[in-house]
Amino acid sequence: MTGLDVRYVVSHSLRGTRGPKLLRYLLDCGADEFSVTVMALQHTPAPFADAFEDELEQYQRNMASRRIPASAADASAVRPVRLWAFNHASLERLLTFVDEDICYCPPGPDGWLENLTIYRSAELVLGIVSHEGEGVLRLTPAEHIEVAALDIPSELSAESIRY
Repeated sequence: MTGLDVRYVVSHSLRGTRGPKLLRYLLDCGADEFSVTVMALQHTPAPFADAFEDELEQYQRNMASRRIPASAADASAVRPVRLWAFNHASLERLLTFVDEDICYCPPGPDGWLENLTIYRSAELVLGIVSHEGEGVLRLTPAEHIEVAALDIPSELSAESIRY
């Protein structure tokens, strides 16, 4: 997908209704799959992580190589990631596991989610680096204008991540 401009978002700009609003916008613009890292403490029951996997199981796709954003200390890379179909039903289920910040799900003994990434035709459009509280947003110039009109601010640079 050519003609995409890179901008960056920070956790506080996606809190409350802004995060779900952005995800619905991306879905309406053709985003079709997502990846998220499901985390749990080793050798510990993780009911939150298990519930996520059970709830989203019907949307799971085969693992595939996709580009992911990274912190400035790491190289942005193409890596195999777990994927789920991104559609209206899977988005609504995903949102039940995300509190008021799509960038951050607090780690805990029940499990947690990190690094939500949204793809359109296998191209990254939104990639969150959870431990940095920042994300990359790759959209056309017109789409960036529409996102700004939704009261979702973005910046030309980020403090801790790169793409």
